[in-house]
Amino acid sequence: MSDERKSVAVEIQNMVLKHGSLSVEQITEQTFGSTKSHWTLYKELNPEDPGGKMGVLDLVPLMKTCGSTRPLEAIAQQMDMAVIPLPKAGFTSKSLEDDMNRTTKEFGDAVVKFASIMEDGKITPCEFAEFDKEVMELISTALFWRNGIKSMVKDYA
Repeated sequence: MSDERKSVAVEIQNMVLKHGSLSVEQITEQTFGSTKSHWTLYKELNPEDPGGKMGVLDLVPLMKTCGSTRPLEAIAQQMDMAVIPLPKAGFTSKSLEDDMNRTTKEFGDAVVKFASIMEDGKITPCEFAEFDKEVMELISTALFWRNGIKSMVKDYA
């Protein structure tokens, strides 16, 4: 198995086997009901088993049950992409100007964090994690603002 493929398999395995509050049996029951046994899931989770494969149609509900997007993030990383949580659909604030101001503030926070981590010219993993958090907050806030504007679009056809 290639390293890229194995990294996704390991993320899936960790998501299930290292779940903080649910056992594999509980996860299997909540996700698949009686259509899949926990033994089958164990087989599918084993990255060393050439016959065990996790299908994407099973992965999505499994991620929902586990409350984790780590496998999706591993896939996105291999595609040079990122997973960005979107704001709740249909939710808008009362003021687009306030949304714009929040977006501008988040941009400023990201710029300040960038300047901070670049002071010594070396970026540690912890510093990158802090910067990444700021950038993701910026993107999420900008998408929230965008959705508010989009909700005002009228069809004039």
